[in-house]
Amino acid sequence: MLASEPIGSLDATLNDLSLLLNDEDWEMADRLTADLLLEAVMQNALGEEVLLRGRDARQRPHLTPQTLATIPCQLLQAIDDRWQSASGGHFGFSPQLQIYSEILKFEPFDPALHNWSNPHPFFAEVGWLMLFSLRPVGFLRFYNWLDFDLEAPQGHLPALWYWQVPRLASLRMGGFLTGQGAGFGDLSRLDAMMLRLSRCHQAEGMG
Repeated sequence: MLASEPIGSLDATLNDLSLLLNDEDWEMADRLTADLLLEAVMQNALGEEVLLRGRDARQRPHLTPQTLATIPCQLLQAIDDRWQSASGGHFGFSPQLQIYSEILKFEPFDPALHNWSNPHPFFAEVGWLMLFSLRPVGFLRFYNWLDFDLEAPQGHLPALWYWQVPRLASLRMGGFLTGQGAGFGDLSRLDAMMLRLSRCHQAEGMG
């Protein structure tokens, strides 16, 4: 299934995700993953099915700390299982949560860690930061600069769920109207996703 096609039933779309992942088409799988998450929060918000694909991209919602908290655990688990299975546990939400949880043992959550000189260690650990003189700096890579292969660091993908932000938000974070690319990391959204994943792990036995 191409990213421009409308989402059908959830089961069919998850099957499409499995096919993309098994073919190691990591970028298209990442795009479909982001669409699935956005679709879920839109259904929660409006109480009816809203097909996001085909809409003007400027009108698309994005995942906020508030909407991340509403994503169904069953969906997160279904997506995560497929990513982990296809990548041998290298990609998926569970590896991201594990990395984030380990960092929190030594680096308490601090919303002030969002500038170019003091990025949150998670961004470096999963390989989301730009490299400057072979060292990471606090600006996130442009999306198309991510590594869509198994040579990427553990937890590198999925990523588009985090990259998609409105144009104005992109500018405020130092970006160039290109989502999170070239901007500072938004710790509130990262922490909200990790909190949701943690609660789903406890409730559903994810991972």
